[in-house]
Amino acid sequence: MLQEKLELLLNKYQVTSDAKISADGRSVRIGGEVYPLLSHRFERRFVELRRMLHDGTISGVSAIRCGNVGTSEKSLDELILRELDICRFLSGREIVSIAAFGRDRRAENLIAVLDNDVVCSIEVANTLPSGAQTIDKHEVISARGLVCDRVVDTQIPQNSIYLYADENIAYTDVDFELYGLDADKAASVRAAFALAKDETLRQSALCDMETLRNLLSCATKSAADGRKVTI
Repeated sequence: MLQEKLELLLNKYQVTSDAKISADGRSVRIGGEVYPLLSHRFERRFVELRRMLHDGTISGVSAIRCGNVGTSEKSLDELILRELDICRFLSGREIVSIAAFGRDRRAENLIAVLDNDVVCSIEVANTLPSGAQTIDKHEVISARGLVCDRVVDTQIPQNSIYLYADENIAYTDVDFELYGLDADKAASVRAAFALAKDETLRQSALCDMETLRNLLSCATKSAADGRKVTI
């Protein structure tokens, strides 16, 4: 399904590429090289949050708050890496220190400080049952107010259409060219398409993943030692 949708975009926009997206949507192979897909960077909600942070809509950012509760199939490291990169992506800054506190590799709290002294608080867990919808929320607190990627007071992600029948089903199409894909899968295809078009983005993806792996290593060390790690 993901490869089919990627080829639809490549053909529609006449992009010549041998791009092959992985079945899990985490990487794309282009010209014999495998590139990681930081697909959250192509989700509309994060793109819009980033825009508001940089176009003057809000100013004087003091804190970024991230929460992500996934299913037991997802590793805690995967969730931590995603949230650390969301903080980097939204702010356009680098993380200079991390303090992490966890238990049994099922839940972890992190405090990351950016190079402009903005504090990022991150809460992650992989405690939801198999098949459950991921619950996440991201807020940016500034001198001019607060912006969030969820509707005010929303506890769980909302869907566009709910069908109540013999089997309760919900539908949400987030991309007018990629019908049938949920937000995560649509973002993966968009990320793969962007990398297929742009060599610079491909090299940036490799650099970003190297940075994130270093940050994850620092978070693991901090959780083990109980001390803040300076990058």
